[in-house]
Amino acid sequence: MIQTLPLAPEDIPEKAAVHAQTWQETYRGLLPDELNDTITPQFAEDVTRRLTSLRTLVAKIDGRIVGYISWSDRCREHFSVNGAAEIGNLYVLRDFQGRGVGRELLETALARIGEQDVVLSAFSSNVAALGFYEHMGFERTGVTFDEGSMEETKLVLRHKGYV
Repeated sequence: MIQTLPLAPEDIPEKAAVHAQTWQETYRGLLPDELNDTITPQFAEDVTRRLTSLRTLVAKIDGRIVGYISWSDRCREHFSVNGAAEIGNLYVLRDFQGRGVGRELLETALARIGEQDVVLSAFSSNVAALGFYEHMGFERTGVTFDEGSMEETKLVLRHKGYV
């Protein structure tokens, strides 16, 4: 059974370890090794403690964190979608993918976000993530932007009643 809970202070080190592991599982071979090598548990813990404006949920199975999602109630300006929330991170350990963890995290976050548009971006080379988000109702906007040596694809979820 999946438990989806707000990130508690005592969960930060374990969430950071999951952050680092999922980054390596997802991007090793897709992104430059120099970048991947910087994403360590300590780096992830520092980021988590510093970005206090993000709302974060963790997914636990048998008391162990197996994934997480973070979002902001207001998206960054470069998305150009007024009033939208922004999903910043959604990661699930590879051994737990395909079990509904990502869906549970995303659906719970969307319920907490409420009736507003939601934007996110995924690396254009991450075909699996783009497919997941489209399956969950997000649409590609046709907009891409560069994040250093990587291209990201912008996706938007518009709630019913929004144009």
